[in-house]
Amino acid sequence: MKTSVNDPFDVDICLRGLGNMISLIIDDVYEYAYVLTFKRSMKMYSKEFHDPDEVPVLDLAFFQNTGDLYVTNCAEANGKLVAYKLKLINILNIDEIHDFNDEVLDNEGDRYKPYYLMYKKSKSYKKLRQYYERLLVETIKCLFTYACVLTAQSYRVPSILRKQFNLPDDQCFRLLNTDDLHVQLLIELIIDLKKSLAELREITEKQLAKTIARRKKTKVEDQK
Repeated sequence: MKTSVNDPFDVDICLRGLGNMISLIIDDVYEYAYVLTFKRSMKMYSKEFHDPDEVPVLDLAFFQNTGDLYVTNCAEANGKLVAYKLKLINILNIDEIHDFNDEVLDNEGDRYKPYYLMYKKSKSYKKLRQYYERLLVETIKCLFTYACVLTAQSYRVPSILRKQFNLPDDQCFRLLNTDDLHVQLLIELIIDLKKSLAELREITEKQLAKTIARRKKTKVEDQK
């Protein structure tokens, strides 16, 4: 069943749906870390670690020690998402098994969820990096939308609230209801994930600069 802006607003259902969405994003970021790792830095083990569900890496700290800055970024972003989800579980006393099997909450969790890339293994390392960046961008936007919904107490969010998203950080949160604990927590997570996104883009820019410099050097040497 599709969701609609005309759906009656229930704060508990909204937050539990958000919790389901966060869990899906956590799993998605984990998949990116896993596939990126065994495509490059740990490629020699790619046959053994061929599927993140069938052969999982249980120690998530592993991904912070691969030497791959993109994987490290995934791991750190995932840590931020997990920390937020744990806060939500504690505040709402969430039973995750129940919430994932509840049709209403499952449907609610799909309301704003970001694009999910299937068949990650079939994509190149470069494409995976680009899709991971897209996931971060869309996740940040989804979280901001939830902050707007909680502020408006309605799925029909006034356009003036939505438009704040494109403003600088010191301005984009000014119309949100920061007296609401859940809005506060979302703002904190948005700021943290924006840092991850900025760091990711910086990694890409530095690697691109290195590639350009290397090509120029090769071209000069070939002309000698």
